[in-house]
Amino acid sequence: MTNSSKKKKERKQDFQKQKLKVGKARPKNTNATDTSFAAKSIVLKQQSLSETSREASAIFNHNLSLIGSKNDAQRKDALSYLTTAISTTEAPWPQPPSVIIAKAQPLILDGTPAVRAQLLKLFKAMPPSQLGPLDGLLLYSRAGMTHLSTDIRITALDTLDWLLGANSDGVVSCAGGWIKTLKTFQNLLSWTAQGSKLTSASGAKWSNTKSSGSLGSNKLLVHQVSTLAKFLSAGLTRRASDPDVLAVKAAQMFPLWHTDAHVLPAKSNCYGYLNLFGAPRDLESEMYDDADERIEALHESGLYDIFKYGVSEIKKEGGEVGRVAAGLDKALRLAEQG
Repeated sequence: MTNSSKKKKERKQDFQKQKLKVGKARPKNTNATDTSFAAKSIVLKQQSLSETSREASAIFNHNLSLIGSKNDAQRKDALSYLTTAISTTEAPWPQPPSVIIAKAQPLILDGTPAVRAQLLKLFKAMPPSQLGPLDGLLLYSRAGMTHLSTDIRITALDTLDWLLGANSDGVVSCAGGWIKTLKTFQNLLSWTAQGSKLTSASGAKWSNTKSSGSLGSNKLLVHQVSTLAKFLSAGLTRRASDPDVLAVKAAQMFPLWHTDAHVLPAKSNCYGYLNLFGAPRDLESEMYDDADERIEALHESGLYDIFKYGVSEIKKEGGEVGRVAAGLDKALRLAEQG
């Protein structure tokens, strides 16, 4: 066979259809790629995708970062993990409670009820002695108390109730924690000293919006008045003094006299109340460490007369509202002068 005839035959075979027998597989192409292999696993050095192999601190910090996730399910799961981790393990944790609270406190205003409920569980799992500064928590609580959503208002009130139970002295004595919070309650209850025909004993004009208006339901009004009563009781109650404490101190320091008045102060920024180098403060932003100072500020701001008259009005409604109003009236008696 010549060379040319051989090439013609090969070209002819390219255009001939191959006849296959039944049950016989088609032969593989000579240029076919072998895909019979299977990848068992892909291992990246120092990067394990299994959660069990990671350190507990890394998992803790990862869930702490998920608090700010845009997915509400992720936020809830992260809060649930942190609550379980704090409740079941002893301190120290990978992050102190003050850092966790600072990260989680914006969720007081979260629109998902399940997230807010889990947030309260996380707060209640925190040790009261390690909460850190309470300014931020009070700020978000006040913002939540004035929110348009009734559910968020109730969550903010629950948060303030927890704060008063955990560290009432820290709440009422931090900067802006006394007068600002009282004015927030005043706005919530719509008690003002203008625009009404009613007058108090001092001659100021009064206005009182009933619960059927901007106050919302009676349940919300009861919660607001109850929390206000707790707040006033915490701020106006004087610490019990021991009449023998001076004699005990003198006996312990004998033969020295008044040594404690000349030693270095035990707390930081002990002269901060003088505000020697800071910006001028107003009545709202001031710190009031003592119950007598808070009573004086309550009268100077005019809030005492406003609350006193407001209590006398809502006590007339009776029922559950009248009961909590009686508790508020009892708290206000602690601020009576003279």
